[in-house]
Amino acid sequence: MEELDLSEKINKRIALIKDDVLSGKINLLELQLNPIFSEIKNSISIYNIENYSQSFKSAVELLNDKFEELKNLLSSLDIEKKFEDFLKTHPNEDQISDIFRGCWRETFHFEPISLKFLDYASNRYIKERITHFTIEHLTREETNDQFLLEVPKYKYTEKISAFYDKIKKKLPCFFEDVFDNELDQIEIYEQFVYLLHLLQLGKIKYQKDTNTLYI
Repeated sequence: MEELDLSEKINKRIALIKDDVLSGKINLLELQLNPIFSEIKNSISIYNIENYSQSFKSAVELLNDKFEELKNLLSSLDIEKKFEDFLKTHPNEDQISDIFRGCWRETFHFEPISLKFLDYASNRYIKERITHFTIEHLTREETNDQFLLEVPKYKYTEKISAFYDKIKKKLPCFFEDVFDNELDQIEIYEQFVYLLHLLQLGKIKYQKDTNTLYI
């Protein structure tokens, strides 16, 4: 009479154990493998020996993995002891550095974020931050127009009309395109105020979805 074939059941059991070890659910060092080898021994026969080749191979792989885990554990314990003994000798910085020499991987080199570029960017940033700017206050001139920005030289209405004549040739255009040719921050600020006023008057319209100015 043929013996009961448990090879498929054992294969599934070993596969489940491997998955649990990889996921961290079980510790291979705490797992008893004797029951698996006993099942193989007790159920194998000359009639089903071919079916057990994979079962035996997988069981041996588990046993090898367990031995490797044990070797790593013993090695780590030994290293910790050696390192503790080393620290008790009160090593200097060079001796400690030698222990970790070769532990670090080579970093990749990418020109836009290279050390040379970052050093250059850092120095330029610091230089710009400590630059002293001279602040000159605008000359205040009285005007009959009720407006927050006091414009020197000539009236606000004349200046906003000149601005409107200048930009209407560009329209329709994106909001920021109105200030394309301006580099002076004061001029940009004044023109921005004029633009807001023209929007309020309805002489220029703004489409939020497309960020577009038009007449």
